[in-house]
Amino acid sequence: MTHAQVVTISRMITHLMTLVALTLSMANSQSPVVPQLPVPAPTAPAGAAPPAVVAPVPAEKSFALTSTLFATNTAFPAVCTADGAGTSPPLAWTDAPKTTVSFAILMDDPQARGFVHWTIWGIPATTTTLAEAVPQDLEVKSPAGARQGVTSWGKERPGYWGSAPGKGSGVHHYTFTIYALDAQLDLKAGATAKQFKKAIEGHVLSTATLVGLYERPG
Repeated sequence: MTHAQVVTISRMITHLMTLVALTLSMANSQSPVVPQLPVPAPTAPAGAAPPAVVAPVPAEKSFALTSTLFATNTAFPAVCTADGAGTSPPLAWTDAPKTTVSFAILMDDPQARGFVHWTIWGIPATTTTLAEAVPQDLEVKSPAGARQGVTSWGKERPGYWGSAPGKGSGVHHYTFTIYALDAQLDLKAGATAKQFKKAIEGHVLSTATLVGLYERPG
């Protein structure tokens, strides 16, 4: 065999090997894709009880203070001011904390530097209303055991005294705040507003407010 024939055969073998390698490579790249089957969700064993349904928890109601004479942030009746009879309005409250031991009420005027027109405390936890025109006595008969303090006018004006805003001073927001307390206050009748506020410190479970708007006629 001549040299030229050897070279030709060698080239043919090399070319054949290249074709074989290329064919194998193409076959591997076209392998079929095996689809992924979904995994079934676990099922409860036969006879098992269905999952319990949790009942929704009802929303807790808020402590609220109301009056039959006016709604909060509406006109304060003149009968409850110095331009009328100057008597306290009827009050009612609902949804106080269940652990309430007693109630106390304060009425003040934020536009007059917190001038206090009324403080009353020792209201039993079973009481939910105050009648209109609570007497201006330091110790009242109804509700039994309730006591009143003096106003910002001083000792000569105990109990509730109607508002008397200055003429031209604009609208005043007379604010009644009821305090649900975890104790009976150890506070003597005729106490000042400062003494009242000090006595309720650390005993307030919840509060509710009622605001009456009043402007003195010019």
